[in-house]
Amino acid sequence: MNLWEQHKKTKNDAKNQNLMLHFDPDIEPELKTLYLSFSRWLRKEYFFPKKIHIYIRNCENIRLKNGKPAYGSFRYYQKRTSMIQIPSKVEEHLLGEYTKEDLYEQILSSFVHELTHYYQWIDNLE
Repeated sequence: MNLWEQHKKTKNDAKNQNLMLHFDPDIEPELKTLYLSFSRWLRKEYFFPKKIHIYIRNCENIRLKNGKPAYGSFRYYQKRTSMIQIPSKVEEHLLGEYTKEDLYEQILSSFVHELTHYYQWIDNLE
């Protein structure tokens, strides 16, 4: 079973505005453009049945509730809009070992990973 395939849009799906992006100041313009174009494609291809706020953070990692650092988090709520946080500051010490494009790809991979948790929640999967 492909989790994402189940949520492919059909002709019957209404216009979908449930994927909401919010950017911290100073996100690199090139990365912000990638987020926006990728999100447009996601909205065109996939249905998002419940609203989800995506917070693009200007940091190298975020802290989970348990205090541990992470490269993304998904939180769901029953009585308010769920959210994803993605740290999106390029780690300068990795440049040279990786290209900026490689690092952007890793950041966007974290975005897809957290959206997969969103779909698991929508489908009541563990």
